[in-house]
Amino acid sequence: MKFYIENQRVEKELDWVLAQLKLYMNGATTAQMEDRGIRYRQNYGVGMPHLKQLLKKIPYSYELAERLWFLEIRETMLLATLLVENEDMALERCVEWADKVNNKDLVERSAMFLWQRLNNIDDLIKDWLIGTSQELKACAFYTLGHRLKLDHAISYSIKDLVELISEDNALVLQAASFALRMQMRKNPDQISLLSNFIQRQQSSDRLIDQAMAQEILTEIDYLNP
Repeated sequence: MKFYIENQRVEKELDWVLAQLKLYMNGATTAQMEDRGIRYRQNYGVGMPHLKQLLKKIPYSYELAERLWFLEIRETMLLATLLVENEDMALERCVEWADKVNNKDLVERSAMFLWQRLNNIDDLIKDWLIGTSQELKACAFYTLGHRLKLDHAISYSIKDLVELISEDNALVLQAASFALRMQMRKNPDQISLLSNFIQRQQSSDRLIDQAMAQEILTEIDYLNP
């Protein structure tokens, strides 16, 4: 648990955010997420449209963004990813924040809202891909995919991405599939390099491998109507 020096302004802002979130609590959404194995320390079930409207009313400071993140409440963590500014996320802070990424929902949304827009993301991705956390490996692939989707250059070719796929974890494979598909859109001339990989995934006995192959084939059909 992190401890903070008392700051009445930040405490007041934090209390206001929590009060606003409670107005939009949705127990049915929370239950549905828990049924899918998505668990936070606390989850109010507030939808993204409400969170984005609330974001417009929150005054920015890194202190508030950090407090929101480390509350480990789904909604405050998502607000923090949208609120925090790139220049405030030094590498040490990124590492500390990333340690709290522990479920599929947060993997996908933090990659989309936060990690893909950071200047030092290359260093993080390199560490995540060789680390032991499956959530952060998935974060790395999703982040690469989102950067490609936004037309940013990445230092990983299709061949590089395929060579990095060595996990049995479904979340990692889903994220890797997303990164490959976005790379195919940006560099369609590299699609032919996937032939052996697709055949290997198709011939696997595992449904997650077969599903990945089908996603890639569907993307190829989309790119070559």
